[in-house]
Amino acid sequence: MKALIPYLRQMRPHLGWVLLGAWLGLLTLVASIGLLSLSGWFISATALAGLAGLGAQQFNFFTPGAGVRGFAILRTAGRYGERVVSHEATFRLITRLRTWFYQQLEPLGPARLSQLGSAQLLNRLLADIGALDNLYLRVLAPTLIALSVVLLVALFLTLFLPDVALIAVVGLLVAGFVVPWLGYRLARGVGEAQPEAVAQLRVALVALVRGMADLRIYGGMARARTQIVEREAHLLATQQRMGMISALTGSLMTLVSGLTLILATLPAVIAVRDNLLAPAELALVLFCVLAAFEAVMPLPLAYQYLGKTRAAAQRLNEVVDTKPQIRFPAAGVVPRTPGSIRFDDVYFSYRSQQPVLKGISFSVAPGERLALAGHSGSGKTSLINLLVRFWDADAGVVELGGQPIAAYDESTLRAQLSVMDQPVHLFAGSVRDNLRLAGDVDDQRMRDLLASLRLLEALGPEGLDYQIGEGGSRLSGGQRKRLALARALLRPAPVLLLDEPTEGLDADTAAAVLDLLAEINPGQTQLLISHHEQVLARYPRILRLDQGRLVTPQPD
Repeated sequence: MKALIPYLRQMRPHLGWVLLGAWLGLLTLVASIGLLSLSGWFISATALAGLAGLGAQQFNFFTPGAGVRGFAILRTAGRYGERVVSHEATFRLITRLRTWFYQQLEPLGPARLSQLGSAQLLNRLLADIGALDNLYLRVLAPTLIALSVVLLVALFLTLFLPDVALIAVVGLLVAGFVVPWLGYRLARGVGEAQPEAVAQLRVALVALVRGMADLRIYGGMARARTQIVEREAHLLATQQRMGMISALTGSLMTLVSGLTLILATLPAVIAVRDNLLAPAELALVLFCVLAAFEAVMPLPLAYQYLGKTRAAAQRLNEVVDTKPQIRFPAAGVVPRTPGSIRFDDVYFSYRSQQPVLKGISFSVAPGERLALAGHSGSGKTSLINLLVRFWDADAGVVELGGQPIAAYDESTLRAQLSVMDQPVHLFAGSVRDNLRLAGDVDDQRMRDLLASLRLLEALGPEGLDYQIGEGGSRLSGGQRKRLALARALLRPAPVLLLDEPTEGLDADTAAAVLDLLAEINPGQTQLLISHHEQVLARYPRILRLDQGRLVTPQPD
């Protein structure tokens, strides 16, 4: 159960809600047991009074009647309050867990997150954290309530017949702990397999949706559908197995409660015969035993799915326990010469593969415009990854603003750079929403820049309010590129990093973009990646890389 400890700790800020929900649940069960027990006594006592010919003056109908109504009202109100409070506590816990998990996730950065697929991360954020609601709502609170009810019922029955109290306690313990333990053991393996089955199905579905166009073009839809059907069948098989175990534990609970009631009836009837128990109290005692099983009935199903909860926690812990590869200091330095860049004998490789950068040394003065050229895989994008510190160099020194890049805290480092990466990423929403990620920019400046990039007219009458769809799906590839470029240009930063900003643009639009880059934001350092000679010709200085090495002599 060690895997669940971090998630139990997250309950502390909401412990008041948790305890209130448990208390209301206990109050509801006590009212339910009291209602059934008192009703049994009242009906029996009324019948006996009638047989004995007692009149209304001799038999008090009103007090037990009021008690029955009181218990009924208390049970209804308690049930409503318990549902509201327990679900509020659960939703608060799930909200906190998702926030906490994202806080553990965010520092990992691309260096670690690239080892996990986006569908796997989505499954952990949604399905695995969602599975933890079983921990409080169906395991912890019901177990505490059941223990309290067993104790209270034992004390109450002891006042009448200690033998019946002992039989009831044994029956409740078997139903509340032995049967749930059996369900847990039987379902442990299949319960742990369920989160993985859900994850695999979600991964296949996400891959199908994202790659549907290519799958249709290349005739891969049938194979993709077959894979999804197989994974769905596997998930359904685990659910069927869980259903069979649920049926077994439910039958055992019915059997245990029935046997307990039969065994409790024998000494109770003997006590009535021996005048140790009033006849009307016989119904009270037996109905109390029967009603007490309501407290333990939810436990087998809860513990049956505990294996699933543990597996979900273990999957989350795989991410939580991952150590960030990049660590930023809490208090960093400030740039001495904003806009300057220096690489000194830098070596770098991804996860111990062959080095992609080998002894790279160059420097860029503040305000200088520099182009990086080279074939695919030569290391151009890796230089940007080191500058934004998504990865750290294996050897050598990387400086930004006259300071070692590792000496900056994250917020200061991010403030030094504006980046247009490739592929570009846009967020569902309006054009304005995406541009405002660059900062507090007024609408007119947005429109002027979009017009310079020949994008404003394409947005139609909606302009900045144009909804671009998920990932910019309502824009063409070139339009997405220019919108991402506009966002990068609007961000006030000493250094502008651009990865293939003209890729996918026609010649005229590409020329307009390059004209804009030559005159916008004077004094801002520009580092542009491209393999097009017509783009490189616009830059006064070019660095060429080949197989991770600079092939252009660099001035001192």
